Amino acid sequence: MLNRMKANLSDLDNHFEVGGNYFELIEFSLLRNLPGGRVIKGHYGVNVVKVREVVHMPRINPLSSSVPGIAGIFELRGIPIPAVNLCMVLGDYQSPITPDQQIIVTEFSQKRAGFIVHSTNRIRRVTWDKVLPPSADSNSSITGMMLIEGSEFLFILDLEKIIASLESKAHGHHTMEALPDLPHGFDHAVQHHNLLRDRNAPCILLVDDSNLILTNVSRALHHEGYRVIQARNGLEALHKLEQSQSAGNAAGRVQAIITDVEMPQMDGITFISRVRKMSEFDRIPIFLHTSLGDTGSRDLGEKAGANGYLVKNDVLTIIETLKRHFRLSTIPA
Repeated sequence: MLNRMKANLSDLDNHFEVGGNYFELIEFSLLRNLPGGRVIKGHYGVNVVKVREVVHMPRINPLSSSVPGIAGIFELRGIPIPAVNLCMVLGDYQSPITPDQQIIVTEFSQKRAGFIVHSTNRIRRVTWDKVLPPSADSNSSITGMMLIEGSEFLFILDLEKIIASLESKAHGHHTMEALPDLPHGFDHAVQHHNLLRDRNAPCILLVDDSNLILTNVSRALHHEGYRVIQARNGLEALHKLEQSQSAGNAAGRVQAIITDVEMPQMDGITFISRVRKMSEFDRIPIFLHTSLGDTGSRDLGEKAGANGYLVKNDVLTIIETLKRHFRLSTIPA
């Protein structure tokens, strides 16, 4: 089913250049059971690169002790995969599973999961400048939203965050992925913290629309002695990169960039392409921060000018990669 949808777009791929600020998502529908007995149909989407296939509803074997939102386990060609009741995760008071529903099977960070949806509709090719920023609510699983036909909105879900939250509940404790949003004024606190650092320590530009990722990676980099500038999308990152270049001293300039791929307004691939076209920044190393299984984005990133990729939120590998780049065994604190 997914292959048929992808085939409809295969002939168009050559007409889009690398860094075109677009991506493809699978649009699907959910029948939401809201408080007060209201039932509404919602439109949602997930990036195609995270999807392995779409299957009709298989037999789901319930677990003896399950986390709310995990319907059970199903087998796909002999491989057991957890089935996530997406409506329940999003907060519905009930969400019965019926045989006519479908499961979107995803893979990222070496993990497979199946998300139960009511129907898959189409594949959309979307430009990131049409995507509005995500909700400021730290508990929201929405990473962006866009206006589609008429006055309908389509909500892009952060499935990685959903899986991280479910894993946290399964283990009975909060993980780093479950950290709260950045407090008000955090950016100012980071800048003040950086002033206390050795001014010769490398300055890293970290670009991600997830406050959780910004928090986790920034803390790890600060601990190792790096100075960090944060940006939440490619447009903001370009602005802060230019600001760093105009700094009064060379030590204040960005010396390496770590960027996410999926971001509203300007995605990571387009951001890399723009940077590589600016002569003053063409030698800055850029690392794509993406899921392990996201080979498509890694290939596009390499074509756009990325120097390598880093597995999402793998802070130990991030630190080791930076140390190798700067040819330092330790960074002064």
